[in-house]
Amino acid sequence: MTEATYKQLFYNSPVPMYVFDAETFDFYSVNEAALQQYGYTQAEFLQLKATDIRPQEEVASFYHATKGAPERYIDFGRWRHLKKTGEIFNVQVYAHTTEFEGKKVRVVLAINIEDTVRTESDIANILESITDGFYALNRNWEVTYFNKTAERVLGCTRKEIIGKNLWEFFPESKNGRFYTEYSRAMNEGISVHFEECYAPLGVWGSMHVYPTRDGIAVYFVDITEQKKIQEKILRDEENLRAIINNTSDLIWSIGLDYEFISANNAFWERLEQKTGRKVSQLIEGDFERETMEEFSEYYNRCFAGEAFKIIREDKMEGRIIFEEISFNPILDKNRQVVGVSTFARDITKQHLYTQMIEKQNEQLRKIAWIQSHELRAPVANILGLLPLFDRTNLTNPDDLEFFSLMEKAATKMDEIVKKITDETITVEDYWKDSNVKGYW
Repeated sequence: MTEATYKQLFYNSPVPMYVFDAETFDFYSVNEAALQQYGYTQAEFLQLKATDIRPQEEVASFYHATKGAPERYIDFGRWRHLKKTGEIFNVQVYAHTTEFEGKKVRVVLAINIEDTVRTESDIANILESITDGFYALNRNWEVTYFNKTAERVLGCTRKEIIGKNLWEFFPESKNGRFYTEYSRAMNEGISVHFEECYAPLGVWGSMHVYPTRDGIAVYFVDITEQKKIQEKILRDEENLRAIINNTSDLIWSIGLDYEFISANNAFWERLEQKTGRKVSQLIEGDFERETMEEFSEYYNRCFAGEAFKIIREDKMEGRIIFEEISFNPILDKNRQVVGVSTFARDITKQHLYTQMIEKQNEQLRKIAWIQSHELRAPVANILGLLPLFDRTNLTNPDDLEFFSLMEKAATKMDEIVKKITDETITVEDYWKDSNVKGYW
């Protein structure tokens, strides 16, 4: 290939290229793509030095980078360059040292990566603004990126951790699931999700790990507070379960589909006693139709928003019992009924005691009526006869008739007193009554 051909390839290359003296930094040559990129004419560009196309604050870095550069092809990385207009833009610089007309020169490719940098900057801004923690690792487990949320949650700055081995920086994290799951993502090229706690900090994370070309990217959400809430809810549920299971009262709840939501042990034991089957074996046919229809009516009233109580008579192990059952609607946050909470308390003793009091009151009312009506007549008769009695002449024959009448009145009064005695039933007598024995 001729020299003219090489020159043609250089000048016509779509990649911006230029050549400068490695000692004086004077430009020797520039192609058309570079002239368009920097905005100069060829004559203008060749009057410049390599230091003139970069911001003043980067000149010292440029001297340092070129001074010890090897005399071969090298990737100089990213630099900021200046256009003729003064506009700064980002370039990726590749260079190769060679000789030209007896002098050491550098042939440079300066590729405009402004769009790429903007995109990366946008991505970085997004990663900095998100509330999720984010960091990236290369295949040597070195941290290459660490956002603000990660700094806050994990208690370190990016300056402290960038470039460090993650497992050396957080040695105890290798004991949990972190190392195993990160290795899966890295080695198998798969995405993984898990929850784990970093014990030294007491921080729970919901971890999302994705394989990348250079290693893995880790997004995580700090769920420490959620875990604390979950633990509190669990403790509260355990405490509530202990409370409701430490009573002989029946407690249960159902949803709108009539399915049980929850129940205490006493309730399940009652079902087993009533049906003779284990709870896990119960089917709809094990329940009496009348009972199901009765409770369906109660539940429907509650579904309509009504809270109420009933006294229900039932039979358990051959004895009659009475229960007070409370039905209360369960409401969601929108105040909509989503179920029924039910509480049944055995009130047999109280109920029977109330019946006894009512029975005794009835007897007392009867006694009062007898005393005020039946007993008053013979008493009045005796009182009416006494003034007629001749106390001066005890042999008066008329007194015999008065004595006979008084005897009859006294006899009648004695009968009424016996009737009152028969009507008087004490509390103890009532408990012994044959009609009550079946309740105990």
